[in-house]
Amino acid sequence: MQKLQIFVYKSARGSGLGLVRHPEHLAELGLGAALVTSPLSSSQAYEQLAIWKRRLRGPAARLWPLLARGFHRPHLQLAGSPLEESERVLARIRQVLTGRIIPEHRLLHLLRAEGYWPSQVGRALDLGVFRGEIVQLPGFRNEAWGVKRCSRCGSANAQPFPCRNCGSLECLLCLECSTLGEHRACSTLLAVGGSDSAPERQRVELVLNVELTTAQRQASRELLDFWERRQGKALVWAACGAGKTEVAFALIQRALEEGHEVLFAIPRLDIVREMVQRLRSSFPGLEIAAHHGGQPWFAPGRLVVATTHQVLHFYRRFGLVVLDEVDAFPFQGSEMLRFGLLRALAPGGQLVEMTATPAGPRPERVITIPARHHGFPLPEPELVVDRLPPWPGLQAKGLPAVVVDALGEKERPWLVFAPTIAACTALQGALAEALSRRVGLCHAQLPTRAQVIEDFRRGDLDILVTTSVLERGVNFPGIGVMVLYADHELFSVSALVQMAGRVGRTAQEPTGPVLFVASRAAPAMHQAVRLIRELNQEARRRGLLTGEASA
Repeated sequence: MQKLQIFVYKSARGSGLGLVRHPEHLAELGLGAALVTSPLSSSQAYEQLAIWKRRLRGPAARLWPLLARGFHRPHLQLAGSPLEESERVLARIRQVLTGRIIPEHRLLHLLRAEGYWPSQVGRALDLGVFRGEIVQLPGFRNEAWGVKRCSRCGSANAQPFPCRNCGSLECLLCLECSTLGEHRACSTLLAVGGSDSAPERQRVELVLNVELTTAQRQASRELLDFWERRQGKALVWAACGAGKTEVAFALIQRALEEGHEVLFAIPRLDIVREMVQRLRSSFPGLEIAAHHGGQPWFAPGRLVVATTHQVLHFYRRFGLVVLDEVDAFPFQGSEMLRFGLLRALAPGGQLVEMTATPAGPRPERVITIPARHHGFPLPEPELVVDRLPPWPGLQAKGLPAVVVDALGEKERPWLVFAPTIAACTALQGALAEALSRRVGLCHAQLPTRAQVIEDFRRGDLDILVTTSVLERGVNFPGIGVMVLYADHELFSVSALVQMAGRVGRTAQEPTGPVLFVASRAAPAMHQAVRLIRELNQEARRRGLLTGEASA
């Protein structure tokens, strides 16, 4: 592990305190310096430095008589000097770090693979930190009331564990961002913000593979107006199946042409892969980087598509951030991911959030796409309050008649949602026993999930019982949707709206039944219905329900 030492310096520019990896390099900067500590771990060095700064409360020169130990070497400016070597290494470090925040050990690992020795990297980092070109952060920062917060993800969820790096028996380990690799209090984070120079304008080609509807074109124009007005944040509220993603493409083109870097963040990995292909088709010739688990975190690209967890790698980089499915797990309710997203914005950067179910306070700029492309209203759920037996030991005779009668009609396939894997398994058995229909099962832990989905889409299954794993990102023409145990705490407003949104997504089958079945009408059920009705009312007011008028 890289050790740090506290130093006090004085030079023509003044005096001060700092941290250094290779103290012998300070003389090459023209500094008279005295070391005040032996090598310390990152956490110890930052804590001690904070104490010294609190005691100092004035020019560092006040400490000089007390701390000077005669540490001094003449300033070297000879050709081929270590300082010139450090300049070359520093240039490579800035290239890797620009717009990113990463632990020092990951930087060392990357550059060691390129042939740089840790001592070379350490000396270059000292130079960059002293010049202010590199931001250096402790693994955890101290806040009021003894709270220690992770500098990488902003979380205070940490526990002390023995550490093989610093040797401490109680080195804090962050429990929130562990998916990005172990992060401890003895770690050092390094960051470089995006370029401060004026962005260079360039031509970016946009090829839309779909024809935008009236509502989509209006939303696209509003997003461009939002960009021109330099408003900080906008919300795109779109009906399920309204095609909200494409409306942001013109805005992305504008930001890229003005020289800004753009981030398209998505909570789910499978949608990231799909989005990369869509963007490459719409922006031919543009270098697009994909960031998700298993992909290089330093991949180049002015347009970046990333899962929300990978956004934690970025630092003040993007002039525009587009966050799709803001209501989806795991972003919804995650302070850590929100923290990373805001840190990824460059100073003055703008944020666009897109969702079908807005929650919490809405920003000043709300852009609505209330109608689907085919011009028919969103199917409004019917609330069915009936006694549902517990799913442990569930049998066919325990199913309510309304469930059996609806699912027994053979005119359409049904997608049946239940809150847990156990509930889905019990329901599959009970429905297969009660109905003369082919019933399938789908959940996240099912190894054959992809095949089951394809069987349902092909018509080899009449009913598919599933968890919320299929609440978004899938299309099945001509289906009905039934949500059983809709009052369960796992079914949020967002989830219920997305489930209802699986119905009527094609122009050939624009309508269909949606049933929320529960023993009680929970508030989330009523709110989901209210949001859907609100969108339909707005679409009628704006004259967008052309399909309804022609029917």
